[in-house]
Amino acid sequence: MDPVKVGNAIKSLRTGAGYTQHQLADLMGVTDQAVSKWERGLSVPDVSIVTKLSVLLDVDVDNLLEGNVTYLEKTWQGLLILNDSNDIFSGSEAYGKPLVYFYLSYFMLAGIGNIFISCPERDRKRITEIVGDGSSYGIRLTFLKPGLKRPPIAGNTMVVYNNPFVYGPNLTKYFQRAMSRSNGITVLTVEKARGGSEIMVSYDNYKAVQFPHRGDIKQFCVPIVFFPSKYFAFVGCVEDLEKPDALFAEPMGNGMIEYSILDEDSLWDTSMFLRYLKNRMGKNIYDLSEIAKNRNFISKD
Repeated sequence: MDPVKVGNAIKSLRTGAGYTQHQLADLMGVTDQAVSKWERGLSVPDVSIVTKLSVLLDVDVDNLLEGNVTYLEKTWQGLLILNDSNDIFSGSEAYGKPLVYFYLSYFMLAGIGNIFISCPERDRKRITEIVGDGSSYGIRLTFLKPGLKRPPIAGNTMVVYNNPFVYGPNLTKYFQRAMSRSNGITVLTVEKARGGSEIMVSYDNYKAVQFPHRGDIKQFCVPIVFFPSKYFAFVGCVEDLEKPDALFAEPMGNGMIEYSILDEDSLWDTSMFLRYLKNRMGKNIYDLSEIAKNRNFISKD
């Protein structure tokens, strides 16, 4: 652990979250001087409070203690790819929530507010009716010209496609880890029984491997992929992405749920799941206004 790197990370995350040193100290139950020492690399947070600090700063503990916040130093854009479907589209609702709420939430949880959308005209009209240009949530939506599959501006790009529903603990953590890798394309993966594309992952370095060996782990790809800018050329063919040498996996832990909402059955399943979370657990997930405030896209006042 490098105290200076940890201190720089805390300072970057604190300012990004809109806290002063005094405010963070109050929330943590420590003195202003303690926070100042952390940020100057003179000390590090005690293990007993580091989890609480990671929650307040919206970072996972591993990245915080490694001082790994390189994803903050990059300018990331989002690309949402919606294909034409007779049954399910972005305006279809699951327990009163249009599906586009989920897709936009993924970008916002990753801290991305500049989002391009490639979609049929029906989706464009419905999305505009629902969220306008995104400004009320502190984001910017740009619809690509018909036929285009990638943004006109090259850059680090997070791509969401194939109508995914993803839910589980610490989702932002996995986005941040994927965004911190600059030496290759990173796809999120999960363990599950069926559905989606299978992938074998090297246990040592999370490299995607075409010829598995004993000890490699079988995962299923999540249709959320992260492209550093130098791999921008691959963005347009994300749905047919083969395994290039520089393809990595970011396995998400236990408790993650992922599937694509492609028909009425999966839409119904999603509605029932959201109903259960709301009525039994008191959770109202993927609320754009709440996420916009928590991720500092708009004022918390």
